[in-house]
Amino acid sequence: MNRVLPWLLVALCFAIGVASRSVTESFSIFLPALEREFSGSRSALTLIYSLTLVINGLGAPIAGWIVDRFGVRMLPILGMTLTALATASASFATELWHLYLGIGLVMGTGGAMMGGILSASLLGRWFPARRLGVALAVAWSAPGVGAIVVYPLTEYMIAVHGWRYAYLVFSISAAVFVPLLLVLPWRTIERGAIGIAHARASDQPGMTVGEAVREWPFWALTGSFALTSVGVFSLVPQSMAYLLERGFEGGHAARALAIAGFLTPLGMVGFSWLADRGGRKLAALLAYSCSVSGVGALAMVHGPADELWLWVYVLLFGGSQGSRGPMISTLATLRYRGANFGRIYGAICIGMGLGCFFGAWTGGLLHDWTGGYAAVLMLSAGSLALAAVFLGSEAGARERIAAR
Repeated sequence: MNRVLPWLLVALCFAIGVASRSVTESFSIFLPALEREFSGSRSALTLIYSLTLVINGLGAPIAGWIVDRFGVRMLPILGMTLTALATASASFATELWHLYLGIGLVMGTGGAMMGGILSASLLGRWFPARRLGVALAVAWSAPGVGAIVVYPLTEYMIAVHGWRYAYLVFSISAAVFVPLLLVLPWRTIERGAIGIAHARASDQPGMTVGEAVREWPFWALTGSFALTSVGVFSLVPQSMAYLLERGFEGGHAARALAIAGFLTPLGMVGFSWLADRGGRKLAALLAYSCSVSGVGALAMVHGPADELWLWVYVLLFGGSQGSRGPMISTLATLRYRGANFGRIYGAICIGMGLGCFFGAWTGGLLHDWTGGYAAVLMLSAGSLALAAVFLGSEAGARERIAAR
């Protein structure tokens, strides 16, 4: 059973991610309908998504404290409940501030409970270093795999029944998970595998948060999370609108983005496999190179005649956009295992939340100010290139430690 249980827990983290994070990531599909409904500026609407992401990041230390103090079980139950409430409230929204509160605050908090803290804290108890990266990559890939179904389904529901109906369906789907989570054998799950140090049973408490923040590796991981998030989320929330404004049909654009979502988990697992086999720095730099090249390909898309460049973007950006999350989680887990891991990793995730907020909001502002996307694309590519320096630094350090 102990050989099967770790991968069942990967499947659990994956299912939670599909049921929750895929809904959050579908905001780009909702954006055109919300623009028509509320007649707001692009920046005012992308602020909804920005709030979701920044609350997700700022809530990570709270999620880490919950894990360190009460155990893992509280996170998915609380997170899924908040997701159901958030999407239900969104379906009845009549003012933008209703969406700021429901999707921004409530769903952002729920996302913090079910993000990297959950998967790293749970899977870090069951997988050794040589297999942890791939396990985390599978868990992190849930939004991308979910997008294969969620994006076209969302587009269909919005086109046929309206965006309120779509949010209500997502609310019911999240609510179904709550009673299932309540009956899981959490005592066995939280115990972890024999011989693997984990937070609540470690005789060596490891670093404290104060000790961690005084060293460069903490800031390398935090900076890479922040800059990667700026690079990805300045672009992704507007990707659907970008393609529609260039003359692509809505269903075709949604399918292209869904395929990008399908490639994301393949890239996560592939790059993490390369990293686990001793090529952490190579994997990080290769992933960033693909992302920056993908942004360049999207800049070449001026209309339906540029279909080839669209698919180059889908391949390169879609295949690499989520790959850094599992890498950062793995590096953090290997460096900070101990009784304070949840709080340290939660503090690192603040960088992700702030980067997501700044990226999504600034991307919308740049579009409003310039009337186009050139500045957005430059921000995305520049942030990703700088993030490669930060993550490459810590990935190289881990390779030197492993070689001793």
